[in-house]
Amino acid sequence: MDDLLKRRIGAGVVDVLVQGIVSGVLEQTVLRRIKNKAVHALITEPAVNCLIETVQLSTGSGQTVGQRLFRIQVVSENGQPLAVKQIAKRIVYRETIAPVKAWKNRKVYLRDGSILPEDEFAGTRVIRKIN
Repeated sequence: MDDLLKRRIGAGVVDVLVQGIVSGVLEQTVLRRIKNKAVHALITEPAVNCLIETVQLSTGSGQTVGQRLFRIQVVSENGQPLAVKQIAKRIVYRETIAPVKAWKNRKVYLRDGSILPEDEFAGTRVIRKIN
């Protein structure tokens, strides 16, 4: 398994934990009037997760909390800063189609962790951040 892929997995775990904490706090404070757990599971949590990732990637260093910890960064293939449209395409593709494509071509993606299916679709790649 590629070192960059290991870093991506670690960063993803950290990001899921951060997003879960934020979603939990929102559910307990702001959204406590909504008692239906299905609403929280199907609407609140995915929306909060998407919003958190989009804000983190589109502002500042262009990294999520997990990516900062594991010293990786998502960059655009054309050298431009990440566009919100690219980020949205990346997230939607990763959550829907990418798992199937990654499973079919797992040998390729295990060798090179810089470009996964969602990166191919959105025109992005992941690099090691030296600083």
